[in-house]
Amino acid sequence: MSNEHIHVIGAGPAGLVAAITLAKAGYPVTVYEMNRDVGHRFNGDYQGIENWSTEEDAHEFLETVDLETNFRLEPYADGDFFNPSGEKYNFNMSRPLFYLVERGTSEWSLDQGLKRQALQTGVQFEWGRRMTHAPSGKVIISTGPKAADAVARGMVFKTTHENYYAAFLDDEIAPQGYAYLLVNEGRATFATCLFEKFKDSFEYFDAALERMQKYVDIDILDSQGFGGYVNFFLDRPLMKDHRIYYVGESAGFQDLLFGFGMRYAMHSGYLAAQSIIEDLSYPDLCKEHIIPKMETSLANRWLFTRLEDLGYTIMLDRLIDKDDIIPILRSQYNPSWYKKVILPVAKRAFKTRLEDKQCMHEDCSCVWCKHGEHAYAEVEC
Repeated sequence: MSNEHIHVIGAGPAGLVAAITLAKAGYPVTVYEMNRDVGHRFNGDYQGIENWSTEEDAHEFLETVDLETNFRLEPYADGDFFNPSGEKYNFNMSRPLFYLVERGTSEWSLDQGLKRQALQTGVQFEWGRRMTHAPSGKVIISTGPKAADAVARGMVFKTTHENYYAAFLDDEIAPQGYAYLLVNEGRATFATCLFEKFKDSFEYFDAALERMQKYVDIDILDSQGFGGYVNFFLDRPLMKDHRIYYVGESAGFQDLLFGFGMRYAMHSGYLAAQSIIEDLSYPDLCKEHIIPKMETSLANRWLFTRLEDLGYTIMLDRLIDKDDIIPILRSQYNPSWYKKVILPVAKRAFKTRLEDKQCMHEDCSCVWCKHGEHAYAEVEC
């Protein structure tokens, strides 16, 4: 057993996976979380772990990183896609398009499931601690997004509708993004995801809800609104001071095309832990396993923003007669020569909204800062 105590700041999926992996390898681990429990960012809303970008099924990926599925994990394949004119598309696929998970504080959420696994492996938690400086020793920072590069406006509700999903592409309801409906076991999530015009998110949500109800016959009971956001960026240092590791959205790891970032988050936590256990380079592991897909997703985002409504319809039309859309989607998420050509243009076009980057001074222990203090300390809120 290693005697080196590892500190994890932030109890999101990336931090929890890192903590679980390290604890299973015999490391003492403490997780510091500013809230009194995990999952407080969420409202019991449903999200999806994408299942198209790799040969490895997402369920197999969870087994690869040695996680139990003690949380809601439902495979979804058969669903509907709607173009801006309301035409419905139903695609052929050889495996689930995504796995539905629940986020939040309920028993079967992904967040609570990972917390239970962490506790079972001996991870210690410090609840209600807002850490502004990293303790001495090795530290994994998993503090989540710090700015909105895309926002979601939505609601959760009860319904008698059967399990189902639908996606809507139309700039009038989701500028450069999409709206989605997820239904599971009598509960549902509906939201619109915007990559532009954030200040009008409520108006876009209202328009998206009206559109959804026009094409989907669903009852809505006991609805509760919510909002969320994601943050992504490239070309930022993944470590500092040879001891502080950034994982998940703290490292900018997110799907830049559609915001399906949970696999990136969990994988980065696992890689950070493995780099400590095996004495490997964490940046090199990320460059091998995560960065190429991040770069491809940025090229995809640049291309997607040029489609507009007519382009969405053309894209859907090209997929409708395919025997299996999974390999086609996978090919779009893997590096290729023309995505590499597009990448420099996409990098120049994309500017993250995050201004308060972590201070990368070699001797700095600040979790996120611009003030330049460099003392090893911690602050309790």
